[in-house]
Amino acid sequence: MTRLKQFVIFIFLFVFLSFVVTSAMAHTPLNPSGEIHSLDTAFEVPNPTKSWTLYRELHNEGEAEYYRLHLNVGERLRVSLYTKENKANFAPHLIIMGEDLQLADSLPSFIEIPEGFGASLVVPSMPEKPEYEPFTPASYYYLIDVDETISNEGDYYLAIYNPNLEEGKYGIAIGYKEEFTLSEWLLIPFDVISIHEWEGQSLIVILMPLLLSLVLGFVLLSWKSLVKLDIFNLFGIPAGLFYVGSGLMLLMQMLFALYGALFNGLVVLTLIFITLPLLLGYVLLRKTVRVEGSLSKRDRFVFLVLGLVGLFTWSGLLLGPSLSIVAGILPNRFLKK
Repeated sequence: MTRLKQFVIFIFLFVFLSFVVTSAMAHTPLNPSGEIHSLDTAFEVPNPTKSWTLYRELHNEGEAEYYRLHLNVGERLRVSLYTKENKANFAPHLIIMGEDLQLADSLPSFIEIPEGFGASLVVPSMPEKPEYEPFTPASYYYLIDVDETISNEGDYYLAIYNPNLEEGKYGIAIGYKEEFTLSEWLLIPFDVISIHEWEGQSLIVILMPLLLSLVLGFVLLSWKSLVKLDIFNLFGIPAGLFYVGSGLMLLMQMLFALYGALFNGLVVLTLIFITLPLLLGYVLLRKTVRVEGSLSKRDRFVFLVLGLVGLFTWSGLLLGPSLSIVAGILPNRFLKK
């Protein structure tokens, strides 16, 4: 077996393992447009058995956010609630409303309940330390976990509020089937950036490892006289540096998330997602600087494979894989002789 075949088999096994694990545990982000502070403006969760996650914030006294789900008999009402920070006066509560529920006592007066509906209150439990989440990566305080099988078809409402009237950020995960459309899967790197912004990080901090990789990478390669002034290099080298930068972005976020969090074995998954773009970036850079005169069919195949693998493993923020694919199909006249 040639080294090229070994490399391709290794990469695809690595990608397959990552894809299977991620598909089994990840959530698809949702971002409601507009306010959802009343029953009339409640956010209708599409396909509520699909695994969604929303990153929200409560601002004002007596404020609640509402969600509406339509569930059929035998489906599960699956809801998890979590927060980024352990604030003394911020612990979001969950109210579940449905026609088949009993109306609980002592609900806040500002909570709206549909006519004919009952409501149950779920009180959070604040853990001492946050739990590590490997895919973003991040660490969260998981407050509430509800998993109930539906016995009556109909609409159900969720209301999230904080009884202590302090503002704060919360996340809510709804559903249990990990399903992704192609666009949802490819755009996850940009959703992750938005999640880190929700956590309170600035965009410049989030992107700093990528920016440093681009600048320092070009400086180092130029210093070593490995950058050739042709169009091929202007695609191939940034492609490799985008891969490396995205891997270092994950590494930085992993270190942020592990600070003060409960350590668990899921860190291994993050390390896989860090290693893959670093490996792809190294191979891309190595192949690019070694190309002389023309691209062989073998070279083109490698660039195309690395581009396609990068697209489906969130490496290089889409731009890296796109540049790799373009480099693989460039005519040889664009290479420096």
